[in-house]
Amino acid sequence: FASIYLNEKIEGLPKNILNGFRLKNRIPFTGKIFEKLSYEICKYQIKKFSPNIIHKTYYSNKLEKLNSKVILTVFDLWHEKNSDYNYMPKKNSLDIADHILCPSKKTKKDLIDIYNVDKEKVTVTYFGIEKFNNNENSTYFNNLNKNYLLFVGARSRYKNFTNLVKAFSKSEKLKKDFFIICLGGGSFSTKEKRLFDELNISKRIVKTENDNDETLHNLYLKANCLVYPSSHEGLGLPPLEAMSLGCPVISSNHEAILEAVGNAAALFDPFDIDEIKFKLESTLYSKEKIDELIKNGRLQAKKFSWEKCANETLEIYKRFA
Repeated sequence: FASIYLNEKIEGLPKNILNGFRLKNRIPFTGKIFEKLSYEICKYQIKKFSPNIIHKTYYSNKLEKLNSKVILTVFDLWHEKNSDYNYMPKKNSLDIADHILCPSKKTKKDLIDIYNVDKEKVTVTYFGIEKFNNNENSTYFNNLNKNYLLFVGARSRYKNFTNLVKAFSKSEKLKKDFFIICLGGGSFSTKEKRLFDELNISKRIVKTENDNDETLHNLYLKANCLVYPSSHEGLGLPPLEAMSLGCPVISSNHEAILEAVGNAAALFDPFDIDEIKFKLESTLYSKEKIDELIKNGRLQAKKFSWEKCANETLEIYKRFA
């Protein structure tokens, strides 16, 4: 119902379930105007459609409940847990929600602890794993003849990329034998480049030119491992994606990530640089450990699917339809 949207993935959905168009070229200083316009049209369309259920996946306070039941997905509570004051951005959305979905038990626990939500009002529905198109013909991939550690996604704040870089720079073995390849998260910032220079590893860290699914799929297939040093997640999908494609995972031991990876990842404390270095070295140079991670990872990944997530979500809908 959002008549003007930005996400290109939405544009790829069947036309019979879409209303509106994607704004491909943003005009400077018009964001608020388009947001307001889209909201008013969206509100009109929803009222006209008169749904039994509205499923919110964000915490905007603009959506009116009308006569519909409201299901809300809460992905994580990072902002609340890392705020110096009583920051409660989801309160209004939680108050109007008839039921809440969380992607992990850890997120559910955080939600109950911070917002004092009734636990009976919250259900955990684990997310699934993207099914990538099986295409290994990427020019970028074909020209890549390197041993590399793969890092996927945003790199700032709790994603903890800086600690990975520092750990990598402290290991002469890793610097000699591996590169770090980053996909997603935008181009390296001036601050990041300065850090790479200071650590003398600028030539060992690469940012992909394309951040599309084809490149991601190809990098998962050939990476020596995915490194996932995040200190906070709602669940953490890249480790599961990697495991499903036979890519070993070396990850932080954050509680929600542990729900995803189980015993199928090599784990470290994301705040301990020496431990990250040790875990990388002790895992990457052991064929036995790598083989075990690959085997266990494939088994673990099978526990997560979008079909399962959809069916569990549908059961919640049926309570309120």
